Amino acid sequence: MNKNKGSNVERYILSLLRENGFAVIRSPASGSKRKDPAPDLIALKGGVILLIEVKSRKDRKNVYVTKEQMEGILEFSRRSGGELFLAIKEPKILKFVPVKEIRRTEGGNYVVSEEVIERGLKLDELVRYVESKFSKTLDSFI
Repeated sequence: MNKNKGSNVERYILSLLRENGFAVIRSPASGSKRKDPAPDLIALKGGVILLIEVKSRKDRKNVYVTKEQMEGILEFSRRSGGELFLAIKEPKILKFVPVKEIRRTEGGNYVVSEEVIERGLKLDELVRYVESKFSKTLDSFI
């Protein structure tokens, strides 16, 4: 993915999340010499932390993530307590795939299949998922 296109997709997703009430930080690390890999976006709402690595594609193929990149963002997720998702953007479609759905290849890299992408969450489903995590019971108001 061309770096400009990737940045545009990150900014697009950032704006969608902000429109849905998230506080969002963009932390693009692709191609940088950072020693501490971080996901592209960190989104917070109601105390819930989402970590989002953004991938873009123009046709329906598997999405691959290198071993080094995935292990770095998995470590970031572990340290922060945030939930890690891959946001996969293609023309007219945006899906959020939970990290538990991502499989390791024989070569040690990671792959998200077309079937897994299809099952990913749409933006409104992701918002509902996050909001369900901070719903309060009636007795919490007493």
